[in-house]
Amino acid sequence: MLKAIIADDEKDANDLLESALKLCCPNVQIVAKCYSVGELEQKIQQSDFDFLLLDIQMPGGDVFEMLNRLSPVNFEIIFITAHNQYALQAIKRNAADYLLKPLDIDELKNAVSKVQSRIAVNNAQKYDVAKLVNKITSQQRKIEIVNNDRIFYLKLSDIIRFEADGNYVRIITISGENYFVAKKLKEYHLMLENYDFFRVHHSYLININYVKSVFTKDLMIVMVDNKVIPLSRKRKEEFLQLMSTL
Repeated sequence: MLKAIIADDEKDANDLLESALKLCCPNVQIVAKCYSVGELEQKIQQSDFDFLLLDIQMPGGDVFEMLNRLSPVNFEIIFITAHNQYALQAIKRNAADYLLKPLDIDELKNAVSKVQSRIAVNNAQKYDVAKLVNKITSQQRKIEIVNNDRIFYLKLSDIIRFEADGNYVRIITISGENYFVAKKLKEYHLMLENYDFFRVHHSYLININYVKSVFTKDLMIVMVDNKVIPLSRKRKEEFLQLMSTL
């Protein structure tokens, strides 16, 4: 569901736009209707929404000056106006569309579709950036391992997997070193759920970057050190989907 604010100084125009959206774009929820630039600016600052549908000439100030005050703009904009001389200014503000009155229902539908596509692309880009930041953080972060009377500091990117072993967890690194820690596997699972580790089985928490191959029928995972690990049937789809994003 897309959330929108509509703004026009004429009540009939706002009501007409609301009715048109209900007719052609049922996936749009109107969260506010505004009748002046001041009211619109206040609603923008107070509301949770995805895009604006607004007229350009409204009482209370200049719409473009208001958008400048709110810069950087993190929402989409569709301008709906009876005047075509503002098109260049709209383009400079990266508007999703510029519609001329009287309103055409098909043009409105296409404009909202553009908004939906742009939001989807933007969300995908944010996800990719977050994923990259997470990967870099994961590569740099270290965890503390207490083994008898000695403390080790291991980089997450050097750990192939964690294996449950009774009341202990065995940690295997890319260099072939093994560490035994008096902890439950669940503790590491909770600690590392936002990093590149996935609990493929109740006894195994693996670094997905070190997966060599997967036997989808036999539910087996081969790691880079040739260790074969069982894959839980209930985690299979989620795991394969995660691997497809690498």
